[in-house]
Formats: sequence, structure tokens, C-alpha cells
Amino acid sequence: DQGLYRHLRFATPGNSIGWYELITTPNLLTINGDMGTYMFSRVEDMFHFFDRPDGSINPDYWAEKIHASSDPAAVYSAKVFTDTIRDAAIDQLDDVDEALQGPALAALEEEVLDYASEGEEEARGALERFSNDLLEFTDTWEYNFTGHSFRYLWNLHAIVHGIARYRALAGQSAEETAAAA
Repeated sequence: DQGLYRHLRFATPGNSIGWYELITTPNLLTINGDMGTYMFSRVEDMFHFFDRPDGSINPDYWAEKIHASSDPAAVYSAKVFTDTIRDAAIDQLDDVDEALQGPALAALEEEVLDYASEGEEEARGALERFSNDLLEFTDTWEYNFTGHSFRYLWNLHAIVHGIARYRALAGQSAEETAAAA
């Protein structure tokens, strides 16, 4: 720990599960460990960037600051696919008689949404093949069916937790270190 140059290791002695290290240099923070490696860059002291006294994370914004990673921050999500397509269908059926909505949604469920868990290629293929008088999905390549990966979210929580532990051991609060900078 030398100012902006830090190398902190977090692990349970005698156990390699869930270990990680936080490494900072000016304008960079790298987390490396059991759940992969992510390198972020945004401000000179990256501890200030990630410091969250309430323990919260900001996965969308922080993903924009990734410079390198061993694993993707975003991956295909069957839940996002299903939610997105259901919402689009409900919007399309808004002015349709309720008696006709049920069969259209049942067809969508059987012909498209049942393929959501088969992977993005299968799900997109089913969506593109879907044909119904009341529902139409065009420009399907524009849909984004990704969510944050488990590893990415785990690492974000580890960063926030590690910084909080570091501050507690150093007897510092985020506000005090920001004021001293």
C-alpha cells in the first residue's frame, strides 16, 4: 500500500475458494482471482470511483469502464429474452380484443419463448421464424438480450467489499480520503 499503488489480497487462509486481489496504479484498478480478472480505468484513484459506503454497485456504468477482462461482463440471458419479447408482444396486443390475445400469446410461448433457454442462437431463430396474424417481430437483430454475467457481478461486489475492508483497517472513511486527495 503506497498511495495510489496498492496490492491487496483477500482470501480465507488455507482455502483457495473465492480469493481475489485488488491492484491499483494511477487510473487503473485490476481485480484478479478465483472469479476471473477485470481491469477498469476512469479516474486517478480508482478506489474513489468504486467506493460505495452503502455497498451498492453500478454494473451498467462500470461496464463502460472495463479496459480488459478474462470473462464477459454481459452474456445472453433467457430471462431478458423472455421479458423483452413478452413486453413487445403485450404492447402490440394493446388494442386487440382480449379473446384474441390469449391464443396469440400461447402461440408465442410455444413457438418462441420455449426456446429461450436453448441459447441465444436458437431463441433468435425461433423469433425470426415466428409467424402470427397479430404479432410481428421485425429487425430482431436490434434486440439486446444480454444481462450481466454472474462473474462480473461477483467481482463488482468483491471490489466494493474489498475497498470497505481496506478503509476499515486503515481507519478511513470514503469522505476523509476524498477530502485528503
